[in-house]
Amino acid sequence: MREVSQKSTINRQKELATGEEAVAVDDLGSSSGKPYLSIVTFSRNDDYSGNSLRRMQVSLDGRLEQLEGYRVESEIIIVDWNPPADKPLLKDVLKFPNETRCCTIRIIVVPSSIHYRYEYSDRTPMSGILAINCGIRRARGEFVLPATIDTLYSDDLMSFIAAKSLKRNERYRVDRCDVDRNVVQYNELDKQLDYCRRNIIKVNVQAPQPRRWLQRGLPNLHTNASGDFQLMSRHYWHLLHGYRESDIHGSYADGLLSYASYAAGVREVVLNDPLCIYHIDHDNKFNELIRRAELPFENWLTIPFLPTWINNKIIALYRRFLMLTGYEPRNVFRGIPTLGYATYRKMVREMVTGKRPYIFNDENWGLGQDTLEEFIISTAEWDKECEKN
Repeated sequence: MREVSQKSTINRQKELATGEEAVAVDDLGSSSGKPYLSIVTFSRNDDYSGNSLRRMQVSLDGRLEQLEGYRVESEIIIVDWNPPADKPLLKDVLKFPNETRCCTIRIIVVPSSIHYRYEYSDRTPMSGILAINCGIRRARGEFVLPATIDTLYSDDLMSFIAAKSLKRNERYRVDRCDVDRNVVQYNELDKQLDYCRRNIIKVNVQAPQPRRWLQRGLPNLHTNASGDFQLMSRHYWHLLHGYRESDIHGSYADGLLSYASYAAGVREVVLNDPLCIYHIDHDNKFNELIRRAELPFENWLTIPFLPTWINNKIIALYRRFLMLTGYEPRNVFRGIPTLGYATYRKMVREMVTGKRPYIFNDENWGLGQDTLEEFIISTAEWDKECEKN
């Protein structure tokens, strides 16, 4: 994984500002019609974090029922990333309706040969950011919504989307409500949504940014759990080349996308309750497993007889000193180094102030150079009409 060079990206940003490439980008991937909405998700058949197939089925069924019920011309894209060799593909284990009127269902398979191109791929079977970018690049909708496999949308949210009042230069955010995992015991969507409303564990609301961010003119964007809902026009997803791909685990990729879109002129719109998403609780959550990597000689700075807060202050000052010398503090997720918060903060500041490109990936983002196997599970009526023409 590599980032596009600063020179080529700055030239690209000039094109975006003048609108020179708008028509070309709008034509990408529109081989057989253009639905209003593309929902893109990813997974693999390995039961990661427990009961994943059931959570995925609940989420898939809920989205299909709402898209069909609200008559949204749409498509659902599932990226089956690095499928286990000893298990069936997702297309063979998930249950799908016999037919759909409004929503086309597509499954794209990314083989292990592609997964193992990337650094640290031997330590993790999944690269969520690469997978979601793969789907975003191939999505045909006027608006594209990346999603995780274990979320449900409130009816109010889907009704808002179905009204077709979304604007091309706006990126839409909602609060994520983490809910009790026992919601999967219900099969009917209305019962699931009622259970979600009554069993919220935590609401990931928009948190105020640190004062020093605001003093430097940085906007207060809703980056809390933003990876679960970033609804934006396909035009801007393509102009920005999707999420940053340089980190196999995608640490802070959602926050970087938020600020990159802001730097590109996209306005963030935060939708309020009851417009929200419900995230089904599970084990092995990313935020619980990520750790700050130790700094060089950090152990030498910890003085046993001093209070913890003083030792933490010493280490924080030491970290700032190292950054002035060019050192980039990292986090670690299951033994894999990922982007650290201090570096993320620096990147955001430089993007917003024009000192750093806000496009991270090259022209081959989202596996653009690869031809991938795709299965059409169900074709919507709007898609059939496009095929006739």
